[in-house]
Amino acid sequence: MGALLENNLFVISLAVLVGILFGRLEIKGFRFGISGALFAGLLLGHFGVKVPGSYFVISLALFVASVGLMAAKDIGGVVKAHGFKFVVVGFLMATVAAILTYIGARGLGGIGVVDPRYIEGVFTGALTSSPGLGAQLEGVTEDVGIRVTIGHSVAYPFGVVMVIVFQELWPRIRNIDLEEEKRKFKKSIDGVASGESKKVTKEAVTFSVGGFVLALVLGGILGEIPIPLGPLGTTKLGITGGILPAALAVGYIGKIGPINTRMSHEVLSGIRSLTLALFLAVVGIDGGAGFLEAVIESGAVLVLITLFVGMGTIAVGMLLLRGLWDLDWIVTAGAITGGMTSTPGLGAAIKVTETEDVGAGYGSTYPFALLGMVIFAKILSILI
Repeated sequence: MGALLENNLFVISLAVLVGILFGRLEIKGFRFGISGALFAGLLLGHFGVKVPGSYFVISLALFVASVGLMAAKDIGGVVKAHGFKFVVVGFLMATVAAILTYIGARGLGGIGVVDPRYIEGVFTGALTSSPGLGAQLEGVTEDVGIRVTIGHSVAYPFGVVMVIVFQELWPRIRNIDLEEEKRKFKKSIDGVASGESKKVTKEAVTFSVGGFVLALVLGGILGEIPIPLGPLGTTKLGITGGILPAALAVGYIGKIGPINTRMSHEVLSGIRSLTLALFLAVVGIDGGAGFLEAVIESGAVLVLITLFVGMGTIAVGMLLLRGLWDLDWIVTAGAITGGMTSTPGLGAAIKVTETEDVGAGYGSTYPFALLGMVIFAKILSILI
């Protein structure tokens, strides 16, 4: 058994298998589904099981590429129909999250209830942003960096679960007719395309290895390009921020030279499900080590602040997307997870709606939310 637990492939497969079985358990009509891999990972991580950091990068990259390629066919219509709204939602959700974090740090941190640097880490943890954490840690002392990372690590799993539960429960609470919402989505996209003299149907192959890795290569390059932020320094889009727009772009084009980039949804769906389960398991294993101790020490307060920040951010996005603009749930579900920069939330949205079209709203909102996250991570580091 000791040898097996040192075998990384066995460990990650075990986490996924246990998570899938747990996800099938139904409690009053609710199931975690594939998200159960996150909780299985947390359990294994708590008992000291580890996997290489490269597993996080690889599983995340493959999942994001498959989602982007699947959603690519509608991305043009979505951007033409709602483009500016995604810019507003992305930046505003990041802004609200930063304001709520600052209130928590000044309030509870100021009176000594909890270390304000822990609360600073909640900002990126509640919105599950690894690039944002990187921006927080840049240029700070080792001691500050450790405390910020602890806050991020405690908040991250709850941020993930919060978005997943929201995607699972909100359509039920509001009795949203998902089939009707899908029709509204298609109508809005077709309405944009109706002005075109002719729609070109791009050929889809079963699977193109070249097309898939092309999205990964171009996304890797895009994610590493420095983005200047003036006096705040520079940042990068990172894995998700680079690969997702690259996959959306090449998939929308359909064919680049001899390489086909429009592929079968059935094949991409299988890749997406597998890599999402792997990604969630890795996130759980990484967050499980020392997680319980941190929660016991000051976790209750950090969890409450995480819920305060996360729910407030989601509420603002919902007010804009559904309240002000009355957008369909397919676009809204994707945009909410994009504004929260939550890849696991995207997986939950796809599972609940049973359509990859939510990826178009996610991919259109994510870059602006991520940029806002990085900017405010720098500002919070100075103010706190």
